[in-house]
Amino acid sequence: MTLQAGDILRVVASMLWTDGNVAQNVYNAALSGGGSPWDDEDVVDDASSWMSNIYGNLTASMSDELDGNEILVYKYDAVGDDWDEVGSNAWGFNPANVTDQLPRGVAGLVRLWTVDPDVQGKKYIPGLTENAATNGLYTAAMVTILLAVGADWYTPFAGSTSGATWTPGIWSVANTVFNAGVDHISASAIPAYQRRRKRNVGI
Repeated sequence: MTLQAGDILRVVASMLWTDGNVAQNVYNAALSGGGSPWDDEDVVDDASSWMSNIYGNLTASMSDELDGNEILVYKYDAVGDDWDEVGSNAWGFNPANVTDQLPRGVAGLVRLWTVDPDVQGKKYIPGLTENAATNGLYTAAMVTILLAVGADWYTPFAGSTSGATWTPGIWSVANTVFNAGVDHISASAIPAYQRRRKRNVGI
């Protein structure tokens, strides 16, 4: 498979806890620039670099019981209205904080606004540790780190392997349209919580 300028990608950053449980974040980007078409393996390599760039901000803040596992890349198929797998890479992201982790459902929350004010993206950052918070709130230093994650999320990424430019954004499932991100992010000192759902409850 080759990829063209204008293709919309879904990138899944998959992490594993030492007990085998999975934590994932999903990102979207539109490809542009010269040199199209691009080889799928080159694009997957660039996706891995992009994720390592984003999560590199968190190496010292995330529990060493959570490690990067795999980066998976998909391309949107407008005909079938689904996502076709492009490829995957092993991911060597290796957090180093040995402090006890916060409860598993507690996360840092980073928000990204897009060209459509009604469409926002959220990333729940897992694996933060007890020294990231004081009196129930994230420290100013932790909030700064989360904002750095957001900045690397919305900033267009230049793929050094493929040569393609990645424009981050949010895929609207309701409207089947890609909305590019803008320079407007937020991170709260209030810890977020990812509520676990019972099977067949919710979507």
